[in-house]
Amino acid sequence: MPYSGKYKIKNKKKYKGDYRNIIYRSNWERKFMIYCDEHPSILQWSSEEISVPYISPVDKKTHRYFPDFIIKKVNKSGEIKILMIEIKPSSQLNAPKN
Repeated sequence: MPYSGKYKIKNKKKYKGDYRNIIYRSNWERKFMIYCDEHPSILQWSSEEISVPYISPVDKKTHRYFPDFIIKKVNKSGEIKILMIEIKPSSQLNAPKN
């Protein structure tokens, strides 16, 4: 059975979206949420709050992709970066078979 639940945020000002409804679907996602919530280099973060439309090459229809995380962070040199992060086990990183 998958490890899932609602994340209770500590730093509400860092979260972009509805902080009352942050859902994790794995322990890896939960651990990353804790990291985002507590780490000082993470300025802002969200989990599945935005959708990215795309046209599937398979059925030629528009679909929506919900990235696991969008984070805004500052690196050691002071540069601000925005990253889209997907949490997956290594078993799902292989290219699909034809």
